[in-house]
Amino acid sequence: MALTNEEPEDFLLTASTVEIIGEPASDPLSWFQSSKNSDSRWFWETPNEDSSWVGIGNACIHNVRGSNRFDDAVKFTKRLFKDLSVEGPREAPLPRVAAGFSFEDEDLGGVWKSLGAGRIVLPAVQVLRKEGRSWLTVINGFQVALPEISPPLPLIPADADPSLWSSTSERNHYRRLVEKALENIHAGNITKAVPCRSIRTPLNPDLSTLLSTLRNLYPACVTFGVDTESISFVGATPERLVAIDQGNLHTAALAGSAPRHFEPATDAALGQGLMTSPKERSEHDVVVKAIDSALNTLDITTKHPSDPELLRLHGIQHLFTPISAKIGDQVHLLDIIKALHPTPAVSGHPTSPSSVLRSKYEELDRGWFASPIGWFDSSGNGEFRVALRSALISNGETTLYAGAGVVEGSDPDRELLETDVKLRALLGPILASTKESS
Repeated sequence: MALTNEEPEDFLLTASTVEIIGEPASDPLSWFQSSKNSDSRWFWETPNEDSSWVGIGNACIHNVRGSNRFDDAVKFTKRLFKDLSVEGPREAPLPRVAAGFSFEDEDLGGVWKSLGAGRIVLPAVQVLRKEGRSWLTVINGFQVALPEISPPLPLIPADADPSLWSSTSERNHYRRLVEKALENIHAGNITKAVPCRSIRTPLNPDLSTLLSTLRNLYPACVTFGVDTESISFVGATPERLVAIDQGNLHTAALAGSAPRHFEPATDAALGQGLMTSPKERSEHDVVVKAIDSALNTLDITTKHPSDPELLRLHGIQHLFTPISAKIGDQVHLLDIIKALHPTPAVSGHPTSPSSVLRSKYEELDRGWFASPIGWFDSSGNGEFRVALRSALISNGETTLYAGAGVVEGSDPDRELLETDVKLRALLGPILASTKESS
């Protein structure tokens, strides 16, 4: 069952939820793996929060585009939830809507075309595992069969050197992007830019194996996957754009990066260098102030520590400032997404001149990379992440994306190496998963 933008006057949808007990059916990744022939699959897991979710098929789908796409999405989902009847135990979770948006607000071309500028989906089958319990939600009695096979075991990431997957001319192009950004910073046009690059590989990883590896390797991140009949977009992102739980808003500034090291003393020194670097702190402060300002436009008063902390992940560490606030029922989660996207962490600052610089020189279709992706329910709870550490799988090849913040004091060679570190985070698991599937 699939509805498009031409919905009837009433949706007439019913969601029925039951608890699932026992493996492998209680693991959402088992459902993802067993539904390879579905027209749509969404996967979302945060291991450190004991939360995993999968959505399969399209009970209802709505596409949005243009400068009003977030407002359009709010209008659509309010109507959808109003007409959605929910049956199940009192403690059962509410059905979720999955959503994702492109970096720019217009429809996409090329390999990104099937995802478009924005997509809101009510999956026909949903499985949520949370705090040790698993729940199956089915829309309008959609027929399902419990998976009988456990998901693949996670693999050890392969040794990966992103520089081997890019040409000299491509690497020089990125250096020139950094130099052009610095020229504009020196001229006073902008204070920060975030040039991005990609590497294209002839790799076709097994998607379930890759997701299993990512959730094991990056338990503090959200491992996500969006799979359609033509393309797959996957990643393990550390950057929360916004989460809402019972009126409590949580977001974060994530900007400023350094590599990790196997030697504890060296690793600590790299972290300390990140914390004390004027360049990295300046880049980070721009993001914190921009988030505060954006939320203030919605009359949301934020709270956060005055200094960042270190977020240490496998292979990379970041400056991180958690930001919280209280919100009322009148503010929808997508209203906050509209106010925040794109943050200076992925777009630069100020937004308008940074956008002009990006469109003129970057020569990259970002698609859904560095864009909002997530879920929400009828109670207003939900979470969106910035789709970083991500890759697009299409036509038997995989394209990986990364960017680096450029501020006064940045160095083109150093920023290029920072993107290599970020690309390596996903390239190693993709290489391993490709070997497994070959």
